[in-house]
Amino acid sequence: MKLFVLRFLLFSVITVPSLARPLSDYHGGQLANNATTLPIETAPTDLPRLAIYYQTTHTQATGGDPISILPLIAEKGIALTHIYICTFHVRYNDVIHLNDFPPDNARFTTLWQEVEVLRNSGIKVMGMVGGASAGSFTTRTLDAPEGDTNFEKHYLQLRDVLRRYNLQGLDIDVEQRMSLNGMLRLVRRLRSDFGPDFIITQAPVGTALMPSGSPNLSGFPYRQLEDTVGGDIAYYNAQLYNGFGTLFDTRSFDSVVSAGYDPKKIVAGQITTPANGGSFVPFEQLKATMNALVQKYGQIGGIMGWEYFNGMPGGTSEPWEWAQQITLILRPNFPARLIVTEGDARKLDEAWEVSVGGDGASVAEGEGKPDYRAMINA
Repeated sequence: MKLFVLRFLLFSVITVPSLARPLSDYHGGQLANNATTLPIETAPTDLPRLAIYYQTTHTQATGGDPISILPLIAEKGIALTHIYICTFHVRYNDVIHLNDFPPDNARFTTLWQEVEVLRNSGIKVMGMVGGASAGSFTTRTLDAPEGDTNFEKHYLQLRDVLRRYNLQGLDIDVEQRMSLNGMLRLVRRLRSDFGPDFIITQAPVGTALMPSGSPNLSGFPYRQLEDTVGGDIAYYNAQLYNGFGTLFDTRSFDSVVSAGYDPKKIVAGQITTPANGGSFVPFEQLKATMNALVQKYGQIGGIMGWEYFNGMPGGTSEPWEWAQQITLILRPNFPARLIVTEGDARKLDEAWEVSVGGDGASVAEGEGKPDYRAMINA
């Protein structure tokens, strides 16, 4: 999702000089200028969706503390629906990795324990495979030719990880050339192995869904994919940033709909901070665009954010504030509810110690560690 330097070279981007007002300027589910939020009435709890990607899991690449995702349901005024644990990398003749380490590495113990709490609190916990790093979709891995044992070998690794960690769906983010037949096989195999309730999503750049279908980092035509296995794809996380679309107005989303996609299947992708690419749409402008889209289409797929750890306006100290802002725009009437038992809190404390290498001093001093016991409510 995320070779920003390359994309800046390839495509022009819009710079944004300032951010919308802070949360203190919002009141009672409405913006301080008295503009109404989206007219949601009896929408299903997963529409419009509010999804966020969780790739930066620690304060440092190696040796840092885990970055807790529980504030996404513990803090007030957040109506998260989906979280993407990422990025899984399929590596030729190697084990699957979550970012730079196998997913069973001790550093992820807190992540997987917190994921269980989110899932038990009603959040859909997804995986994401691929992204900007090459390797997952080559002819030696998940795009291997028919009859080549490489597909089976590497697919089974991915399948087993999804099962082991009880992930409820998979986002397929193809940012290298892949064949249409290879993608059709992958989607069909996931559906066959995981059944009808497993959530399969795709994360194309926005322009790949527009009538021209270009630029398209994936290689295969998404319109043909939708025509063939669209019933198995829950929705598209369209990357409407970095020159591949924008939500400064409705034109990019309108263009995707004009290509024949159901607006309820299009989740409009945004960066959570200007630090994550270009171009960041201020919250006031994003609200105006989303209101216009709802007035036009009645219901849309929602908003996704890349990525959690540094979202504005709170930044790295309070990254969940991005989700609070988006909730006010998108889902003010559907807050998530944290459910933590005493047993959950005990497991979370134990998981933290494992994740930081059993450093009793840092755990005792509470450096970066959430107060899990204070969250007990069930």
